[in-house]
Amino acid sequence: MSDKTKVGLFGGIALSAIAVAVLYASNKPSINDITPKIKVHEKNIREPDKSMQGLIRVNPARQLDMHAKYDEAFRQVQAYRARESSEHQWESLGPERVGGRTRTLIFHPQNPDILFTAGISGGIWKSVNAGESWQPVASELPSMAIGTLIFDPDDSERLFAGSGEGVYVGRGFTNSIGFAGDGIMTSEDGGETWYQLESTNNNVNFQYVNKLRFGAQGRLYAVTNTGIWLSDDKGKRWQLALDQSDVLGGCLELAVSPLSDEQDRILASCGNFGEGGAVYLSQDSGQSWQPVIAEPNQGRTTLAFAPSDPTIVYALAAFNAQGDIPHALQGLYKSVDGGENWALVTGPQHPDIFGRYVLSNPNSLYCPDPEQSFIYGQGWFDNALTIDPTDAGVIWVGAVEVMRSEDGGQNWQQMSFYYRDADAPHVDHHGLYFHPEYDGVNETRLYNVNDGGIALTSNPFATGMSACSEESPEIDWRSLNSGYNVTQFYHGDVSEDGRQIVGGAQDNGSRVFSPDAGWQHVAQGDGGYAFFIDDERMLVSSQNGNVILRENGENRFLEKAEYESGLFIAPYVVDPNYSDRVWLGGQSLWRLDELSDGRFERASERFTEEYRRGITALVVKPGDSNTVVYAQTDGALKRLNNALSSDSTTTPQDISFSDTAYVRELHYSMHDNTDMYAVVSTFGEKHIWKSEDEGSSWRALDGEGEGAFPDLPAHTLVELREDPDTLFVGTDYGVYHTDDGGDSWQPFIHGLPNVAVYRMVLRRIEHVNYLYAFTYGRGVYRIALDVANQAPQWRQQPDALSVKPGDAISMELIELVVDHNGDNYFFTAPELPEGFELTNWGKLTGQFASAGEYAINIEVSDGQLSQQLTLQFEVEISDDDSSGGDSSGGDSSGGDSSGGDSSGGDSADDPDTSKPDGSSGMLVHLFGLLSGVCWLRRRSARRAASKKAPSLQ
Repeated sequence: MSDKTKVGLFGGIALSAIAVAVLYASNKPSINDITPKIKVHEKNIREPDKSMQGLIRVNPARQLDMHAKYDEAFRQVQAYRARESSEHQWESLGPERVGGRTRTLIFHPQNPDILFTAGISGGIWKSVNAGESWQPVASELPSMAIGTLIFDPDDSERLFAGSGEGVYVGRGFTNSIGFAGDGIMTSEDGGETWYQLESTNNNVNFQYVNKLRFGAQGRLYAVTNTGIWLSDDKGKRWQLALDQSDVLGGCLELAVSPLSDEQDRILASCGNFGEGGAVYLSQDSGQSWQPVIAEPNQGRTTLAFAPSDPTIVYALAAFNAQGDIPHALQGLYKSVDGGENWALVTGPQHPDIFGRYVLSNPNSLYCPDPEQSFIYGQGWFDNALTIDPTDAGVIWVGAVEVMRSEDGGQNWQQMSFYYRDADAPHVDHHGLYFHPEYDGVNETRLYNVNDGGIALTSNPFATGMSACSEESPEIDWRSLNSGYNVTQFYHGDVSEDGRQIVGGAQDNGSRVFSPDAGWQHVAQGDGGYAFFIDDERMLVSSQNGNVILRENGENRFLEKAEYESGLFIAPYVVDPNYSDRVWLGGQSLWRLDELSDGRFERASERFTEEYRRGITALVVKPGDSNTVVYAQTDGALKRLNNALSSDSTTTPQDISFSDTAYVRELHYSMHDNTDMYAVVSTFGEKHIWKSEDEGSSWRALDGEGEGAFPDLPAHTLVELREDPDTLFVGTDYGVYHTDDGGDSWQPFIHGLPNVAVYRMVLRRIEHVNYLYAFTYGRGVYRIALDVANQAPQWRQQPDALSVKPGDAISMELIELVVDHNGDNYFFTAPELPEGFELTNWGKLTGQFASAGEYAINIEVSDGQLSQQLTLQFEVEISDDDSSGGDSSGGDSSGGDSSGGDSSGGDSADDPDTSKPDGSSGMLVHLFGLLSGVCWLRRRSARRAASKKAPSLQ
């Protein structure tokens, strides 16, 4: 969904069912008398921007050639893929039928059951059964942001693909640029293998290839960010046919008349956000042009010739950012002479409410109450135009919803209603494609691509929905997303046992995987950060800082006190020391102390500048919730040292290492809780930073020379538990890793597409370390790491213990053991003295009845490997006390002389159980056994039996 529709709890027009019912219950005014309130887009408005793809990557003060950086990284990645490898492979975990933002679909010219499509950050896909299922065919492209596809009319085995999502160019009020592309790709074997056209490689003129079209005589046109380019040799060489480099965004659309013969009659539209938008006509294959529609504040304009009568052409124009209703309908125009002369059919004053708001949010939700009605335009983002192949008067428009006119644009019906009809296609429509054999009688299929993937209807003549109707459209839609895994995850988490996955996805809400239910949709809107709290509870979120507690299948929005949202996808974390406490980033730091009944309160000063100073990342120190570190969009890094009591008057300490770095993630090390990591996504900066003094000083871990970390946006970092020098980092080109503390890096991508990885999670399951990657364009992946299992280790052989007959002995053996893999472990003893008991979690209790020397053999095992320890006891009767019984003069319990808690250390009197690596543990003195104070991992062996590697397919 684009930003223009994101409002309310779920975002956009996704009002709850209750809210919709309330609106419809009110008295209906005359539909055509309604004048909705206009939401004007101002530069400081807090709008979504697809995770601020531009701001997180580019410092506006620097002029860097990021395409050269991508090209360099691509060559490194491809060279690494070419090597023979015995490594484990990444495996896809889905989601299987969710889809994601899609802008193109084409049919094979000889077999219409063969289709190709592409995710806007997920590469190219193929179907051989008319879209019923899909397989990826291009996962290692230099740019996975494919927005246009076309077959060569002279060779059905040759395809071309244009990269880059150019509708974002010039969207300056959020510095968002969408995903930049890198030229044109081509295949000469029916889409099985792809390579980049050298003429477009690292070429600024082909940074955003918005459309590819063939004309007569094999002429290939490329619609790009600098204008219209023409090639007479299938892309080997190009000439600029229409220079629009001075128009913000360049050109976006091009249509070739089916009547073209020796010379092409072509229409091109240029402009989106700024001035200078227009439609141009060329009647000589692009050699000369004349403007034919050039209205004030004209923005993005789509074009379509009527297949049944190519002298009829339609143009659907949105306003630019300065229009009366920014990006809403500026005008639907019609030409009956092939594009030379035009007449306005539908405009902002059109009597039909659907007509005048055809490029806006569906007014049917708001029109029952004019006081609540408001309008957003989003013709800059979703603006698709298609004409029925058999009837030039039947017009289809893809906008927030699908709209249809049967009388040439005079009257309109709504043909989809995502928020009422479970089978309707996802909102935000980018293309409508009739089957090549469509005749309106025997073949009636109409395909649709949108922010949720691909949909199909076979009854496009069904009755639609009129404005303010309580009835849904009668048209039948169904999803065609089987196997089409192009979901764009912003964030995610994996349960401790690995059986569940939760993630927040762009425009596809929050989704949860479990082996029994598969992937389930649990929250609407743009999904954001997500965390498991325990077996029964999780946190999910949606845009603008809406955090949702999901417990036992029910959702509850967490309240906020006058919260001012910062980033569209706002970061938050669960406190590692108290899981009912949550910290949220906005235009200041916010704290919720109790999930059960609390609300978010401000925990730091409010930022004084515009909302771009929102928090980008935050972390709470394990063992000390008073210490919270957070990063801001301006590069500042701040630390609160009294976060549990701080409020809006509290000024944090500045610990910044850069004033231009966009920090995407912050971590405390699991090996030493004074060590910290910061992950930076900005081009031209060092990307991996480490502090060994809690932020007082920092050093970069990018390395130097041949093995240096590439100058690529980095988003997420994971430490290996077994080795502090082994790190994994998610980037715009997959995952990189180091095993020498950052001196050298190499790709870690076997089986992983060239896709952005925004979040990684490490889990230990059945003695195997699994690394999970949440990608922005290809769903979730997992890989088993090649880490040797180590047996649990006794810290040292304790000295013999001297006790008296009858002394009550209670020992926590778990305090004597460390497992470097972090596995659960349990205890057994082949034979125990009479009167002794040993729990499998290491609680040894008993007493000796008589004097003597005793040995108890203890085995500790992680279920795969084990170690043995012998405990020696000297039981003596002292000269001054021969009565036996409990001794009050000393502690012979090995750390627990109270004898009261036999639960394995889970009593309410346990000390603080937070440890530097964020996992559960406790501080103990090992009296009589080991000296000093140690951080110990206390992972109950009672859970070990249930921790199995799940089936994830």
